[in-house]
Amino acid sequence: MYKFLSEQWIKAYAEDWNKNEKLKNELKDFSASIKYYIEGRDGDAVHLIVKNGEAIEAEKADSKSYDFELWASLENWKKLATGDIGPKAAMLTKRLKFKGSMITAMKYMSAFEESLKMMGKVPTDWDIK
Repeated sequence: MYKFLSEQWIKAYAEDWNKNEKLKNELKDFSASIKYYIEGRDGDAVHLIVKNGEAIEAEKADSKSYDFELWASLENWKKLATGDIGPKAAMLTKRLKFKGSMITAMKYMSAFEESLKMMGKVPTDWDIK
């Protein structure tokens, strides 16, 4: 079990990402830096660097600029990971906040949704303080 959005959690998530052939294939022309964090806790953010669909780096985020940023309350991240709310619905209702190119996000929406659903596969300890 990994604390949600800890450095160990994002590394496990990256391993799962790289085992997902459907996701990697859909993103074969996609490269970006992605920052994830819990609303109000951006100092505890983690990032994933994707190059041609493959996760090549997963660790604590720093103060640099990222291509995409995703953040939500802990409760809404949990709903996304468990499938209680879908990624599109979460974005439309502002439960999942997003910063970055909306055009790129829309182009890769299927893969974006798949990547968010994968969060539920990482053994997660949601009790973070």
